[in-house]
Amino acid sequence: MCYAQAVTDTPAPASSEATPPNPPQRSPPRANPLVGPAILLVWIGLGALIWRAPNGLAVFAFVMVGWILSVMVHEFAHAATAWVGGDRTVAEKGYLSFDPRRYGDLGVSLVIPLLALAMGGVGFPGGAVYVRNDLIRGRLWRAATALAGPAATLLLLLVLSFGLSFWLGWGIGSRGGAMLFAALTVLAFLQAMGLILNLLPIPGLDGFGAIRPFLPAALNPHLRKVEGLVMVGLLLVIFYVPGASAALFRAAASLGAALGLDLEALQAGWQAFHFWQR
Repeated sequence: MCYAQAVTDTPAPASSEATPPNPPQRSPPRANPLVGPAILLVWIGLGALIWRAPNGLAVFAFVMVGWILSVMVHEFAHAATAWVGGDRTVAEKGYLSFDPRRYGDLGVSLVIPLLALAMGGVGFPGGAVYVRNDLIRGRLWRAATALAGPAATLLLLLVLSFGLSFWLGWGIGSRGGAMLFAALTVLAFLQAMGLILNLLPIPGLDGFGAIRPFLPAALNPHLRKVEGLVMVGLLLVIFYVPGASAALFRAAASLGAALGLDLEALQAGWQAFHFWQR
């Protein structure tokens, strides 16, 4: 789970996910444009390892690194849209450098969501960018900034789904190829889950962030006070309310299946991802 300020009508931090009253006080590391490409190379290398020597640990690492990359794309889309909309400070903050260390606090924005993914298989929103809404031109651009992240996630989902469908039609081939296909299917499934979660009209998530610019400005201080608690509540509901996680998984699987994901490959990839449960 991550904490970041949703898009508002006041000069406050904004993001795609959960929201604290104030942005982190400790300055994140200086942006390095080589970090993103390095992570991408690691991900490609893990994919090659799965192809040559398929194993559950490699699948686990491949999916986790792939999820980090997808969060980076999601947050970059928020920042890029804010930049086009008038907030040029996102470039100064390093949000356009594709460096995951710039997207919020490392612990709450990356580590905790990754633990939720590893232990519960839930693609919970992670990462955060802080934009200056007073610099963004009007309510439509503020809403567009909130929706840019889910739009990027949807694009990733479509690319993965259509690419996998083409690969399936062409022929998967070796055992390593089948394992890599299953791992990519899991990653696509997680995009579907993240998309559904992010579009919920709940304070702190992008779905509510798109609505928020059109609400009375007087509500903003009150909303900021409860957003973090609401997100904690959502996490507790998903993990502890009977049937909640199952409903989320069914919705994500249905969306993935509608886009052509192979559910048998998803099951195989899911088992490989949770290799320690065998």
